[in-house]
Amino acid sequence: CAGTWGGSAEEDECDVCGGDGSTCAPPEAFIFNISTQQAFYYFDSVTINGDNVDADDWVGAFKGDICVGARKWDTSLCGNDVCDLPVMGDDGSEFTAGYMNPGNFPTFKIYDASEDSYYDAIPSENIPWFNMELNNIDNLNGVILGCTDTNACNYNSEATEDDGSCELPQGCNAWCSGD
Repeated sequence: CAGTWGGSAEEDECDVCGGDGSTCAPPEAFIFNISTQQAFYYFDSVTINGDNVDADDWVGAFKGDICVGARKWDTSLCGNDVCDLPVMGDDGSEFTAGYMNPGNFPTFKIYDASEDSYYDAIPSENIPWFNMELNNIDNLNGVILGCTDTNACNYNSEATEDDGSCELPQGCNAWCSGD
């Protein structure tokens, strides 16, 4: 596969010549079990702070802290450059305990492979999970949630979207609790 006649290079399970199989394995936080109860969420675009994700990045769906679905977001492998994200439901087995139930709203995360970073992701529309549903959403945008008010006691300089958690100084001398 490396272009050398009789060479020893072989394609790995990810179809990478001379690869070690690591490029198609999901990030640790995005590992999930397959269920007989499934829905699919299609995103027209997936971005991190407004920039399109790279082909090596991943999108994951969660119910609380439990990953219920994930996909490597390589749009060149998807129909019309729109990928689907499988989201698994609780089918009554021990392997899917705590997974989605009808009417639950999944949350989403994006894994930026080049930065080795996870981002909370906000869909342009929240659609509840129902078995066998196909859901179309315009955009999923990865952000860093936190307090963006520079006057707040818990200001987070890395936050890109305010999460409503800001704690402003209190009292006559404008002090923060714990000061």
